[in-house]
Amino acid sequence: MEIYFSRHAKNRMRRYRIKPEEVLAVIHQPDHEADSIKGRKNAWKKRNSDWLRITFVSDDGGNKTVITVTVKQKFHREEE
Repeated sequence: MEIYFSRHAKNRMRRYRIKPEEVLAVIHQPDHEADSIKGRKNAWKKRNSDWLRITFVSDDGGNKTVITVTVKQKFHREEE
């Protein structure tokens, strides 16, 4: 399994000073994971006083592409 980062995700990681290792940790061991739109998934992890949300998509081969990385003040539970 390989993980690719979109240009948008890389820019957000630079902006919020998030290391690729942190993103991989969230994808592999999230505190919460939920489906999103267009077949994407959101992985959430508590980080100090805020939440890290990683939006990614998986292909048939098991590879993942990170779409965006977001820092949130509160955890927003998606409707299931």
